[in-house]
Amino acid sequence: MVFALKIKKLALSIAAVLLIASCSEQKAPTLEEMVESGQVDEAIMNVRNAARQDIALTTMNAINSELRPHDNIYMPDGDGPFPAMLFFHGCSGPTLSHEQEWARRFNNEGIAMISVDSYSGRGINWEDACNMQAMLPWQRASDVISTLDYAKNFENIKNDEIYVAGFSHGAMTIWAALAFASNKTAPIGLETWPIGGIDGLKGAFMFYAPCMEPWDLDVSAAMLLGDNDQYIDEQTCISYKEKYPIVSKDLSVDIFEGSTHTFDHSIPNAANVAAGSKYDADATEKSWKIIQNIMKVNNE
Repeated sequence: MVFALKIKKLALSIAAVLLIASCSEQKAPTLEEMVESGQVDEAIMNVRNAARQDIALTTMNAINSELRPHDNIYMPDGDGPFPAMLFFHGCSGPTLSHEQEWARRFNNEGIAMISVDSYSGRGINWEDACNMQAMLPWQRASDVISTLDYAKNFENIKNDEIYVAGFSHGAMTIWAALAFASNKTAPIGLETWPIGGIDGLKGAFMFYAPCMEPWDLDVSAAMLLGDNDQYIDEQTCISYKEKYPIVSKDLSVDIFEGSTHTFDHSIPNAANVAAGSKYDADATEKSWKIIQNIMKVNNE
């Protein structure tokens, strides 16, 4: 499950509502009320500003000490060095079968994969993250930055050929990291924007997540969405492309008919099942082809 609140889809991220509900002592307005009054953008800005004040500052070294003991690293056969994919789970936490299925695909193509567990080293309850009461995407963006820095110094990984893939909350996290990187602003909770930033990042693949604040980087990216997703409205990305035609030139938006949230989980976890998600082998294979094509073009 991506978010605890189950309501009809509208043309904005449902995360905005939960951020407001979890951070305000007053009764939060309904999603419909916010849409009608045009409060959504202002509300998100207010919550992010409040989080910058409330969340304790940390460093890249501290983040790596929390994350690295819990990484799952999948290396292809051979000596390398290899391109690498950094893999960021959804809010319900890592699902081993899901990451292993993707790791097999990448490894078979000579691509290393590092799967990042953002919860275990911090004692985070996944339901708190899903309810936006812990580890906001704009805070978790530091996990992307720190893991990229780690991968660039990892033996047998090409430091100039690194990609990221994120799923739901993990995709929002990647989007937030790209937005921060656009103006070299440190993610929420990180002391400073690090030297090197996202150097070496070639592409980003974001599954079933909304398109949020604009970013402008030389990074190829794809949004991989289902039109039967009860949590994310694909219209946010269609509208984003229309609103930001120049900065979104390297962003593709691919929408799969009938696909639900977590459509690429062949063995969904209990939270996914409760959310009504269904495995879509065809959409998963199409997503894989899109990823392969983008990586191929980047390497030409």
